[in-house]
Amino acid sequence: MPSFILTLFIGMFVFFLIQVFTYMDEIIGKGMGAWVLTQFFFYSFISFLPAAMPLAVLLSSIMTFGSLAENYELAAMKSSGLSLFRIIRPIFAFIIVLAGATFLFNNYTLPQITLNSASLLYDIRQAKPTLSIKEGVFYNQLDGYSIKVGKKSKDGNTLYDLSIYDHKDGLGNNIQLYADSGTMKPSIDTNYLQIKLYNGARYEDILKEEDHKVTRPLMELLYDELNVNIDMSDFKMKRTEKDLFKGHHEMMNIWQIDSEIDTFKIDIAKKQDNLYKQFNTYFLVNTLRTISLSKPSINIKTFYDSLNKDEFKRSIENAQNLVRSSSGYIDSINEEIGSKEISILDYRLGWHKKINVSFACIVLFFVGASLGAIIRKGGMGLPVVVAVLFFLLYYVVSIIYERMVIEEVYNVVFGSWFPLLLFLPLGIYLTYKAANDSALFDIGQYLEPLKKIFSKKDKA
Repeated sequence: MPSFILTLFIGMFVFFLIQVFTYMDEIIGKGMGAWVLTQFFFYSFISFLPAAMPLAVLLSSIMTFGSLAENYELAAMKSSGLSLFRIIRPIFAFIIVLAGATFLFNNYTLPQITLNSASLLYDIRQAKPTLSIKEGVFYNQLDGYSIKVGKKSKDGNTLYDLSIYDHKDGLGNNIQLYADSGTMKPSIDTNYLQIKLYNGARYEDILKEEDHKVTRPLMELLYDELNVNIDMSDFKMKRTEKDLFKGHHEMMNIWQIDSEIDTFKIDIAKKQDNLYKQFNTYFLVNTLRTISLSKPSINIKTFYDSLNKDEFKRSIENAQNLVRSSSGYIDSINEEIGSKEISILDYRLGWHKKINVSFACIVLFFVGASLGAIIRKGGMGLPVVVAVLFFLLYYVVSIIYERMVIEEVYNVVFGSWFPLLLFLPLGIYLTYKAANDSALFDIGQYLEPLKKIFSKKDKA
């Protein structure tokens, strides 16, 4: 149990680090509070529990049975009359319970965790970076304003030689403020940036008068002290309604996925039916019509023979335009149907992934337990290397076949379950070898038949 918990934590932590580094640039500098980051990291960490579970089962089973074999405890149990299957029976029962718990977590808990994580990440992405004004550089992150500070005091509270350009009305820099010094601080509710300016001037071009291009009116205000409030609500993280993110299979259980797939199929059937009706009620009829005729002719040859040269030319042009229009309409419908069919494949993959992770734990347990009994090494050395290699093989094959399913090379069921079908015979073979104490990794065992062959030749 301790080795399983340790390996599960390490696996989840590795996946978690990969995701955190992927989104680090979008998180840093946003001024997120400790509670927000704690929620995001917690959701991200827990969401990798199903992905890390097969690795934890494989690695811990290799370590456990490798340690038993290395310390001759496994040999002692066998010598007392216990078979390998009898020895692993209690652990196998635990793996069955663990597989069932993994499915329940994958089907009921993980969708909620993924939903919370996705909505929180979106809100973090939408938040603007924290206010950081540098000396001698225009700061443009405040919508509608450009601010430049000549110099800051050592404590950073007082600013000197300020220039503020107000263009929030979309009329250019029609409002300009200059000050010898000033201070900035957020309001109590942090919705506004309060700027207090000293000894300066405010200039405003009056652009709303009809003859402003001729008269060029300008308003000037000289002041000793002036207060300016700038809206900073965009810098605060706003929580989005979670219902907006519920449209993906990762936020659904298997019954919701089934319902969504049925919805996709209904939409496809409606589009195909509308396409059929469109051609029967519009394209087919209008292809046969001309400018001078109001009813279509039943006999196409008779219809075209009855036209004069100008009518025939207009009729052909009309038919060509309708063909182009119908072709474009067909292409757009096919693209929409193709997109929904790909979504169906993606949702079906998600449906099977929620289940086959549990079976992966069972199959990889037999692979790991038998490998541990054969290699007879415990600890974090060779077992870790062997487990990682086998898990990488399983993980890479799974990704390859999922991609092939999306590209419609393989059936969804085959593509989803082939990685396990690949490891199942391996698990059976290794378990058989371990039960019979076969020296699977003894090179001499494989060279012995060759030695016998060559010795016979030498005698001949």
